[in-house]
Amino acid sequence: MLHGRPSGLCSVGALAWAGVVLFAGCERAALPRAPVTEIPVTGKVTLDGQPLAGAAVVFTSPSLDAFTATTKEDGSYQLSTSYGGESPCTGLCRVTISKILLPAGVQPLPDTSPWSQGGKESLPAKYSNSGSTELTADVPQQGGVFDFELTGR
Repeated sequence: MLHGRPSGLCSVGALAWAGVVLFAGCERAALPRAPVTEIPVTGKVTLDGQPLAGAAVVFTSPSLDAFTATTKEDGSYQLSTSYGGESPCTGLCRVTISKILLPAGVQPLPDTSPWSQGGKESLPAKYSNSGSTELTADVPQQGGVFDFELTGR
């Protein structure tokens, strides 16, 4: 015993402290991210021939990075990185397009989870489900324009 405590407790405490120090050291030793090369990836989404506003467009790159956009009133979108720049997504990307609506067919309130408001996916799974989407885009190094003509069925 050390100072009236069983030695096993000192060992556990020492190990826990070593773990905290090691974890903190790893956090500081993290390598900086390489600069993101920005390329334009834009397009337009239509549903049954009409512009699809307020839809989430997600391109998932071969390295499983995801780049997102929300379509404007005219159905147009421009992918962006989490830094607000244009997307570096290149190669054969899997694309999902999703539009969540409340039961009355209206848009969910901003800054609140659409699911907590009773929202439901309004597009078929062949577009909106990342596991079963039929949509792809082969993005060249210089970027490009990718239009998606969806149908309600």
